[in-house]
Amino acid sequence: MTDKKTIADLASARDKLERLTRLYAMLSRINRSIVRLDDPYELYENTCRMAVEEGGFLFAWIGLFEPGGTRMQAVARAGAPVEFARVGAGAAESTDGWSASGAVIREGRPCIVNEVDVELSPASPWKGILREVGARSAAALPLMMENAVAGVLVVGAEKPGCFLDAELQLLNEVAEDISFALRVMRREEERLAAETKIQYLAYYDAETGLPGRALLAERLAAAGERIVLAVSLRRYHAILQALGQAAGVQLARTVAARLESLLPTAAVGRFNPSEFGCLLQPPEGLHAVEEIAWQLHQGLAEPFLIDGSEVFLDPFVGIAMHPLDGDAAQAIDAAVLAAGTGAKGASGFCRFFVAGMDGGSRHQLDVEAALRRALERGELELHYQPQVDVASGRVVGAEALLRWQRPGHGLVLPSQFIPMLEATGLIVPVGEWVIAEACASAKRWQAEGLMPFRMAVNLSARQFQSGDVGELVRRSLADTGLEHRWLELEVTESAVLLNADAVIRTLNELKSQGVSHALDDFGTGYSSLSYLQRLPVSRIKIDQSFVAGVTSNPQSAAIVRAVVGMAHSLKLTVIAEGVETDGQLAFLRGLGCEEIQGFYFSRALPGDEFAALLRENRCIPPAQPMPPPERVLLVVDDEAHVLSALRRSLRHSDFRVLTATGALEGFERLASHPVGVVLCDQRMTEMTGTEFLRRVRDLYPGVVRIVLSGYTDLTSVIDAVNRGAIFKFMTKPWDDAALLECLQDAFRLHEIDRQNRELSLRLDEVTGSGR
Repeated sequence: MTDKKTIADLASARDKLERLTRLYAMLSRINRSIVRLDDPYELYENTCRMAVEEGGFLFAWIGLFEPGGTRMQAVARAGAPVEFARVGAGAAESTDGWSASGAVIREGRPCIVNEVDVELSPASPWKGILREVGARSAAALPLMMENAVAGVLVVGAEKPGCFLDAELQLLNEVAEDISFALRVMRREEERLAAETKIQYLAYYDAETGLPGRALLAERLAAAGERIVLAVSLRRYHAILQALGQAAGVQLARTVAARLESLLPTAAVGRFNPSEFGCLLQPPEGLHAVEEIAWQLHQGLAEPFLIDGSEVFLDPFVGIAMHPLDGDAAQAIDAAVLAAGTGAKGASGFCRFFVAGMDGGSRHQLDVEAALRRALERGELELHYQPQVDVASGRVVGAEALLRWQRPGHGLVLPSQFIPMLEATGLIVPVGEWVIAEACASAKRWQAEGLMPFRMAVNLSARQFQSGDVGELVRRSLADTGLEHRWLELEVTESAVLLNADAVIRTLNELKSQGVSHALDDFGTGYSSLSYLQRLPVSRIKIDQSFVAGVTSNPQSAAIVRAVVGMAHSLKLTVIAEGVETDGQLAFLRGLGCEEIQGFYFSRALPGDEFAALLRENRCIPPAQPMPPPERVLLVVDDEAHVLSALRRSLRHSDFRVLTATGALEGFERLASHPVGVVLCDQRMTEMTGTEFLRRVRDLYPGVVRIVLSGYTDLTSVIDAVNRGAIFKFMTKPWDDAALLECLQDAFRLHEIDRQNRELSLRLDEVTGSGR
């Protein structure tokens, strides 16, 4: 007897599992129809057909109440022929309904009968219809519109007891989703319809019809204890690069179908293009969870046939527990973080989330969750940093820079959230918003009568991977009405490296339409030169890391000189970032650098402050003509009384004396003035005099260098002389006449060197013109 009961129980459990599996498949297919279809009647037909084909029901029927609610009209059916419309609204409003409990459709509650012959009275108009087609159990679920019953979905089964709690919960989801689609499709005002559709798409992935992150989080919160799996497809974007973006929809739908077949009882969703999610009942023990992850990995590691090509996605599974690892949103973020370790080269096929993993991960999860909501809540904004023409001193452009005003935290530094936008893929929708917002601002300021200027927008490598950048830019320009010539796209060499041919092709297309391009962060990578001749850029941007040391670091100065010279030989304009001092501006101006941006002129400003700057016609002093040659002496000493004494000693000389109280100030003076001779102390706090003069030699070879010091360590001085760092060494206290004579010799040496260089240049010009 026990064996028979056990067998019966097992058979019943297996039958229930099969029914639930079919209902999950039915729900998934119907949701995809909701996303893809615009015709409500086509949706009704699809729903009925899926209920029979996927759900395994004997029949499915949908009826809508006519205006006034007195009669019901059949709009779709599938399976065994049934006609409930003849029952009419009166039966639906009767006190009996389908069950003794008195639940009625018109109150917006489902009517369930699990045994037609037993639960329905002989007088019930429903009983005859159900028995005619051989239905032993049935369910009628209300379809709601504006808080009122608009219609009913009726499904019937050949077996009794087919509508218990689990089955009914899934069927209610079907009815709610159809009701949602009804509200979308039946809006009288087009604008409201569009907004509702957007709201719906926020919950479902448009390509696959799967639930999105927000809907999965809601279902997880309602479900209680669940395992959350985040499946990262590590080669997804590389495959799209090879096959083209058009293959993405087919690939996504194929992955979705395989996931649903691998986990038939799980709730499957899509977090972002390369990441899917699954919610499932927790099995017994972590061992079993790992086994599920292994099966998932194995199933998705098998090849996919896309457009006739076999592709491999290299999946990695992140695992988190709800509610152990936080609330619904936190648990999903935890699984995504664990899956993200696979993209960073983690070994194996899966990883469990562990509190504190990767150091500060909980903080990272909180930031990421807040960042995902930042765009829709209007927390992101653009600031604009002016780009200034060095010759005229006027603003000729602006770089749009993203800022995040996080509630309760203030302005978040870009370095703290831009990398996270890149890592999560959020940079794609955010980047689209940035381009549209920047173009709209530029056009608005033009309409207000401000002088048109070039608006520069940064493009990330991820944007080129995940979408059609050309189409995005053209759409933004068309929507805002901004002329193409006023937009400039800034790309980095990392973006070019990912798919050089595709990126260059896109940039060429946009250039042919009038959009200009700049190569950003030039010199910080290792491959810019190999693509520079092919890239259709108008401008090269020198990275601020080189500009910061241009007056004091010979290596930085050499790099900047080389970049400016190379750019000019290629007929490209140069713009220097991070310019902060007079010395840096003077140095760059001397090299012929055309444009600058940085704190020297202005920080990045909010839109209203930037517009005010334009209205004031704020500018930097334009370049001045070269003054006639004069003898300029720079004295560097960190003791103020020494500087005063030297000024007195030289008051009757024909020198123009500049002073600096330290090496860094001395470098600024050298960059800003035509210094011929430098006189400096040996013992200074920022660096020694011989080290300062060694750098001066490398930066300005024609400047004559003299040490004046009471410090008499001959070893370092002799070494500096032997290396050519200094011309002479003089001791403190000094003799005025001897000092003046030494300086006169130094200036004569400087002038001879200058004349020799001028003669050499003229000789080169003459011999060059004669060739």
